[in-house]
Amino acid sequence: MDLDTFRLYTEWHDHVNRRLYDAPADPWSLVSVDPTGIERCVPGIGLYGLGRVEGGAWDRPTNTGSLTDLPAHEGVRQRFEAGRDWEDTRLVEWARERFEDGDSARGYESLDAFVEQRCSYLDDLFERIREEGYRPNADAEHDNPAARHNPYEDAYAHKFEPLVAVGRSGEFLWVEGFHRLAIATVLDVDSVPVQVVCRHREWQHVRDEAAATTGENHPPAVIPHRDNPDLTDLLDGAD
Repeated sequence: MDLDTFRLYTEWHDHVNRRLYDAPADPWSLVSVDPTGIERCVPGIGLYGLGRVEGGAWDRPTNTGSLTDLPAHEGVRQRFEAGRDWEDTRLVEWARERFEDGDSARGYESLDAFVEQRCSYLDDLFERIREEGYRPNADAEHDNPAARHNPYEDAYAHKFEPLVAVGRSGEFLWVEGFHRLAIATVLDVDSVPVQVVCRHREWQHVRDEAAATTGENHPPAVIPHRDNPDLTDLLDGAD
């Protein structure tokens, strides 16, 4: 899928949501989340535009994974917390296994290129965030040098903010942007802007009830979630 098609899907989700729900979110809006509070991911949710609402079991534990099990997450922590050489991290081990199986890793054609380009970029990204604070992708202009000649690194998904899904209980599940999340976690960044690929239908019903809130009269379904960042656009100023 290219960026234009992604935008068309996003427009369609927005059109459908406005017909079906009382409080559809602007699909392009950013939500600020605490990266240290996110523990699970759902990488198989599908990048069919932003903001869709979908029921089903995709947010159940059996269909999600622990972030700590991901080579990207573990490798970044090994590098920047334990001080390991990249070659001794789980991330490079994953890439090495890919090449040994005859595959590529993130569009790189050799392990040397992966280490020299991808891992060097992560070193630079870590230093920039540590020195300058976390910058949204739009502000940073996705300044990955490898993107000039690596179609994978130049993919449209990498030009958005990190992508998440919101499960039925309001839990944020990471979808894309795992390296940024891991670095933000290591550096104890307070919040990062994300964009929502998908919300569970049951969570959307909570948003709908929150939209009917006036003053402190929160419906029972909303009360446990009053501090959820995905309700900020509906509850700020309601109390």
